[in-house]
Amino acid sequence: MSEERECVVRVCDAQGVEHRVKLRAESVYEAALRGLERLQRSDWSCEDVLESGLVTVEVWEEPTVHCLELKKLKQWLREPGKFPPEEARKKKLRDLLKK
Repeated sequence: MSEERECVVRVCDAQGVEHRVKLRAESVYEAALRGLERLQRSDWSCEDVLESGLVTVEVWEEPTVHCLELKKLKQWLREPGKFPPEEARKKKLRDLLKK
Protein backbone atom coordinates (compact mmCIF):
# COMPACT_ATOMS: atom_id res chain seq x y z
CA MET A 1 0.00 0.00 0.00
CA SER A 2 1.30 3.47 -0.90
CA GLU A 3 1.60 6.23 1.64
CA GLU A 4 -0.73 9.19 1.50
CA ARG A 5 0.81 12.47 0.45
CA GLU A 6 -0.41 16.00 0.69
CA CYS A 7 -1.57 17.33 -2.66
CA VAL A 8 -3.12 20.38 -4.23
CA VAL A 9 -5.53 19.69 -7.07
CA ARG A 10 -6.12 22.56 -9.50
CA VAL A 11 -8.59 22.99 -12.36
CA CYS A 12 -9.39 25.97 -14.53
CA ASP A 13 -12.98 26.55 -15.62
CA ALA A 14 -14.25 27.88 -18.98
CA GLN A 15 -14.11 31.44 -17.67
CA GLY A 16 -10.42 31.05 -16.78
CA VAL A 17 -11.02 30.88 -13.03
CA GLU A 18 -8.67 28.51 -11.23
CA HIS A 19 -10.12 26.34 -8.48
CA ARG A 20 -7.86 24.59 -5.94
CA VAL A 21 -8.35 22.08 -3.18
CA LYS A 22 -5.81 20.65 -0.74
CA LEU A 23 -6.12 16.97 0.20
CA ARG A 24 -4.26 13.75 0.96
CA ALA A 25 -4.12 10.86 -1.51
CA GLU A 26 -2.12 7.73 -2.30
CA SER A 27 -1.86 8.31 -6.07
CA VAL A 28 -2.20 11.01 -8.70
CA TYR A 29 -5.44 9.48 -9.99
CA GLU A 30 -6.90 9.29 -6.50
CA ALA A 31 -5.93 12.91 -5.86
CA ALA A 32 -7.52 14.06 -9.13
CA LEU A 33 -10.77 12.21 -8.46
CA ARG A 34 -11.00 13.29 -4.81
CA GLY A 35 -10.21 16.86 -5.81
CA LEU A 36 -12.86 16.93 -8.53
CA GLU A 37 -15.38 15.42 -6.13
CA ARG A 38 -14.65 18.04 -3.46
CA LEU A 39 -14.80 20.89 -5.96
CA GLN A 40 -18.08 19.57 -7.31
CA ARG A 41 -19.54 19.59 -3.76
CA SER A 42 -18.36 23.15 -3.16
CA ASP A 43 -20.39 26.26 -3.79
CA TRP A 44 -18.17 27.11 -6.75
CA SER A 45 -19.36 25.87 -10.13
CA CYS A 46 -16.87 23.61 -11.90
CA GLU A 47 -19.36 21.69 -14.01
CA ASP A 48 -17.68 22.56 -17.32
CA VAL A 49 -14.37 21.15 -16.03
CA LEU A 50 -15.85 17.80 -15.02
CA GLU A 51 -16.47 16.68 -18.60
CA SER A 52 -13.09 17.59 -20.07
CA GLY A 53 -10.19 19.81 -19.29
CA LEU A 54 -6.91 19.67 -17.46
CA VAL A 55 -6.50 18.67 -13.82
CA THR A 56 -3.18 19.55 -12.20
CA VAL A 57 -2.04 17.59 -9.16
CA GLU A 58 0.82 19.07 -7.14
CA VAL A 59 2.42 16.66 -4.67
CA TRP A 60 3.81 18.51 -1.67
CA GLU A 61 6.71 16.71 -0.06
CA GLU A 62 8.19 17.60 3.27
CA PRO A 63 11.59 19.21 2.88
CA THR A 64 14.58 17.05 3.69
CA VAL A 65 17.22 18.78 5.80
CA HIS A 66 20.80 17.61 6.14
CA CYS A 67 23.24 19.30 8.53
CA LEU A 68 26.93 18.61 8.21
CA GLU A 69 30.15 20.00 9.56
CA LEU A 70 32.11 21.98 7.00
CA LYS A 71 35.36 20.65 8.46
CA LYS A 72 34.30 17.03 7.78
CA LEU A 73 33.09 17.93 4.29
CA LYS A 74 36.44 19.49 3.38
CA GLN A 75 38.27 16.51 4.86
CA TRP A 76 36.18 14.15 2.74
CA LEU A 77 36.97 16.22 -0.36
CA ARG A 78 40.73 16.05 0.31
CA GLU A 79 40.69 12.26 0.47
CA PRO A 80 41.02 10.52 -2.91
CA GLY A 81 37.96 8.76 -4.25
CA LYS A 82 37.86 4.97 -3.81
CA PHE A 83 36.61 4.40 -7.36
CA PRO A 84 36.98 6.44 -10.57
CA PRO A 85 33.34 7.65 -10.55
CA GLU A 86 33.69 8.85 -6.95
CA GLU A 87 36.96 10.63 -7.75
CA ALA A 88 35.33 12.34 -10.76
CA ARG A 89 32.45 13.50 -8.54
CA LYS A 90 34.88 14.78 -5.90
CA LYS A 91 36.84 16.66 -8.55
CA LYS A 92 33.69 18.50 -9.65
CA LEU A 93 32.93 19.36 -6.05
CA ARG A 94 36.51 20.51 -5.39
CA ASP A 95 36.18 22.83 -8.38
CA LEU A 96 33.13 24.41 -6.74
CA LEU A 97 35.24 25.44 -3.75
CA LYS A 98 37.74 27.18 -6.02
CA LYS A 99 35.10 29.49 -7.52
